[in-house]
Amino acid sequence: MDHLLKLIWEEHRIFTDEYDKKMTATITEAPNCQVVEVEPILKFVKDILKLSTTITAAKDGSSAPVVAQAMESLKLKTTKPDFESLAKTIHEISCKISSKCSGGEEENNIMTILIQKLSNYTWDAKIVLVMAAFAVNFGGFFSLIGAKNKPKPLETLWSLIEAMVNETECVVNFKRFHPEENSLGQSSVVQLLQTAVYLIFRSVLTCVPHFFGFLVMSHEYTPSKTEEEELSKLLKKLNDSYDQLDRHRKEVYEKKIAREYQELVELFEKTQTDNIEILNKLINPKDGLKPLIQVSTQLQVDAEAVGKKNVLLVISTEFDVKKEKEELGILIDLCNNTKQVSEYELVFLPLRKTTGSKAEELKKMLDDKKMVDEKKMKWHLVHHDHQINRGAVKYIKEVWHFNNKPILVVLNTQGKVINQNAFNNIRICGAMDLSIVLKTEAQLWAEATAAATTWGPELLLQTIDEGKKILQWMNKDKERYVFLYGGEDISWIMEFKTGMEEKATDIDYEMIYIGARNITKRVKDNITFIKEKKLSNCLTVEDVSKFWLRLESIWNSKMQGITKSSIEEDEIMKGIKSMLTYDGSMEKGWGMITKGSTVMVKAEGNIILTSLKQSDSLKESSTLKGGFMEVVIDNVKKQESVSKSHCNQIILPVTAGKIPEDMPCEKCHSTMEKYVLYKCCKEY
Repeated sequence: MDHLLKLIWEEHRIFTDEYDKKMTATITEAPNCQVVEVEPILKFVKDILKLSTTITAAKDGSSAPVVAQAMESLKLKTTKPDFESLAKTIHEISCKISSKCSGGEEENNIMTILIQKLSNYTWDAKIVLVMAAFAVNFGGFFSLIGAKNKPKPLETLWSLIEAMVNETECVVNFKRFHPEENSLGQSSVVQLLQTAVYLIFRSVLTCVPHFFGFLVMSHEYTPSKTEEEELSKLLKKLNDSYDQLDRHRKEVYEKKIAREYQELVELFEKTQTDNIEILNKLINPKDGLKPLIQVSTQLQVDAEAVGKKNVLLVISTEFDVKKEKEELGILIDLCNNTKQVSEYELVFLPLRKTTGSKAEELKKMLDDKKMVDEKKMKWHLVHHDHQINRGAVKYIKEVWHFNNKPILVVLNTQGKVINQNAFNNIRICGAMDLSIVLKTEAQLWAEATAAATTWGPELLLQTIDEGKKILQWMNKDKERYVFLYGGEDISWIMEFKTGMEEKATDIDYEMIYIGARNITKRVKDNITFIKEKKLSNCLTVEDVSKFWLRLESIWNSKMQGITKSSIEEDEIMKGIKSMLTYDGSMEKGWGMITKGSTVMVKAEGNIILTSLKQSDSLKESSTLKGGFMEVVIDNVKKQESVSKSHCNQIILPVTAGKIPEDMPCEKCHSTMEKYVLYKCCKEY
């Protein structure tokens, strides 16, 4: 015991600045150095340190469960020859590190040996291999003392270990970039990397005697003032090194993103003979990895497997079968309604990494839906070990206007973008067949104009399941009045219903509740209450969601070919704008009165309700020839035009990206103030 303590105290050697400078200069990266896959080793390091500080010690005091678990994970991520070579190298380094407290080596000799042994490795490999040896040797220390028993005298040491991991990650990330993207001179970059590698080596050797000291003396062990100052000094140097390297890494990273983005811009501007080069640039296959999983077979394929056909790219933040249920339903309907599905290929392109189970979940869903046509039009998902580069993400967000909601980008066989979000067309026209995705917004609205499509209930309801039934009985009786109403306030809804029952005794009418754009618990409860009490017809929760998505899709689609001035001239855009304003502003609800397929009036809820209550007196003083509804409609129009007090807000759908610079108020036509709204509505 006394001999070991003597060794520990002797090994607490304070490094001089001159020594640091001398040893740093000896660290180099050879021209033809040995390259290893550093990501699995970095994860190995982090796994051991994390497990070691979150589990209790084994009964025999062994650290084997911690190291063995991480080692098994590393083994699964590497080939057998690579794993055996890595394990041997890590073991040799760990033996040298351990010899620091066994009296076998002088510290300066150990530093020299480490530098020489790793001289033939890249900068990032040098660091991760030494950190792996450090984790193997001393991960057991954390297990022995337990996660809840971190000694306070060694708090600076814990901070130092955290800084070591951060520095290691920073070097690994830095080495991913192309040499031409470095904004600093080569010599400056080398100096940054030399310093980072040396400080990691030095930190590992500095930690050793403190670990052994605590294991021997337990909580009686306390670093001396000089040792504590040395730890703090080393921690500061490591943090300073990290700040410099990370600052440069970020500059280089932005340059890399800009280069990748520009490459895509130029590629899409060129005339292509097929779409394979564009797909490869978007998906960005690396290191020979086949980046796509064919869902039906669960086999990995490359971009060539989907090229030379019309490719449907389903882009989302992260792929989730449950969250993208509506979009998946649309795609399944399209496939089932299309005869020539072999002309199309489908690729799910999440911007974040997926997990291995996602492709299996998608296959199970398709099997449950009995999607036999999936064998003709194959569905693909980006492999879970692959992630598209940030330049492609920037392009998708800025050019295709992706804004977290799934979009369906359509590339033809030459790689030309036919539609930046075909979900809009499908929600407007219905999932007739896949030919709809090859139509541009201009073609869609040209056909709509030719068919005399106008603002009204048919445009709003024609692709909604429950809406189709409503349109059928509306067309059978064109004299019937229909009240479409929405909002969350159940008190206003009941007042509205009572007012109609009391006043509208001599007309044929139907009331239909269409909820609100944000389907909160109150909206769901309203639907249940209205059905139970038989207050009126109402859309299902699913159809309410489809209704408002349809409105957003019409807005987004029309915005692709409309000018600022024509927004106020286009009857369809004016109608949607009104509904979005009412939905965003009216706490007491709102309503739209139609007769047959013609919209008679739309207004905020209080104006409609007041007009209903005053209908008897209004009828007596009115010069209009007609019944109850004519008087109510006339008064609603008057009140809408004279009402001055208001606080309107409109929350525009932004999945199409194109947002008007100015927006006139629905009521007074003044230019509305523009705000940025971040909204999260979750229910648990």
